Amino acid sequence: MAIAEAAAAEASAALLANRVGWSVIESEQGREVKIDADKHAEALILDAIGKASTYPIISEEAGWVRAQERGDRFVWAIDPLDGSVNYLRGYPHCAVSIALLDQGEPVLGVVDCFVLGERFTGLVGEGAWLNGAPIRVSDIADPAGGILQTGVPSRASAESMKLFEARLMTWRKVRMIGSAATALAYVAAGRAEAYRESGSMIWDVAGGCALVKAAGGEFRITGAALDQPLEVAAGNKITPLPV
Repeated sequence: MAIAEAAAAEASAALLANRVGWSVIESEQGREVKIDADKHAEALILDAIGKASTYPIISEEAGWVRAQERGDRFVWAIDPLDGSVNYLRGYPHCAVSIALLDQGEPVLGVVDCFVLGERFTGLVGEGAWLNGAPIRVSDIADPAGGILQTGVPSRASAESMKLFEARLMTWRKVRMIGSAATALAYVAAGRAEAYRESGSMIWDVAGGCALVKAAGGEFRITGAALDQPLEVAAGNKITPLPV
């Protein structure tokens, strides 16, 4: 946890300090953009973790680092800037996300929402915290009285959009804030009851999923492989996980 927090703090400080200079679009892929900030923040995190840990790393920008095989028990999963478009446009919902996977299962998470000054940390079996104060998932059981955090499917089709629409109608309120890590952290903190998204990558959601479980909730991650798009759901354990 100390390694992850230190790396997240360094990257977050740099992202805040260099927001103008690093807000340069490097490439665009569909609705997604890559900006200089992604690359710079990742370099800082890889260097910090690489000096302190021998575990391999999977990250958004560089893929698998120091490991071509997936036989390692522990693997770091890093998203140096989750919510790049938000960062680019001045929306506050963006975060540095660092997680540790144990045989593919997120067990430790740090989600640093640096613009808002909120750092979420969690260790499964030990607890979860916001700026050092304990947090826990909500106790709302009925989706009709709850909030769902979600996003438009990244590979939208007519069928997926029908499922998406049906899912939205189940909940009292729906929030789409443009950062999976932040959305999951909000579930961990009891600000929403559930999260559901299609097409996420493991580095997008690992830190947040660890937070949710550490705060008393649950998550479900399904997909062909850790470096492929995933189906992800998380919640407070008493509200059914969104399908």
